[in-house]
Amino acid sequence: MQISNEFNRFMHGVVLSYVHSLRYLKIEGLRVGIRPFYLSFDALKQLLKYLDFDYPRNELGVPISYTRLSVFDMLSHIAFIQTVLAENGLLQDFLDEFYKEIESV
Repeated sequence: MQISNEFNRFMHGVVLSYVHSLRYLKIEGLRVGIRPFYLSFDALKQLLKYLDFDYPRNELGVPISYTRLSVFDMLSHIAFIQTVLAENGLLQDFLDEFYKEIESV
């Protein structure tokens, strides 16, 4: 089962928008630091896909589109982003915005 277009829009509108608004984000396990605020939206999205080693890839090793992900794979990717936010002490702010958006649907 693939994710719906509404869920894809939610991913872009809430999850990636929140990460994009951050000035600095470190990914401790990979020893990587990024400045999401200065990246284009598409560059940030692709970078997060590449940094998530569990993210599905095609036969060439390129991460697949969100629209081709299964529900499980999308939730796994969101969990990866939540883990990164937790490592940076930002998870509660993200969850507050996440739940606020869910309630409005």
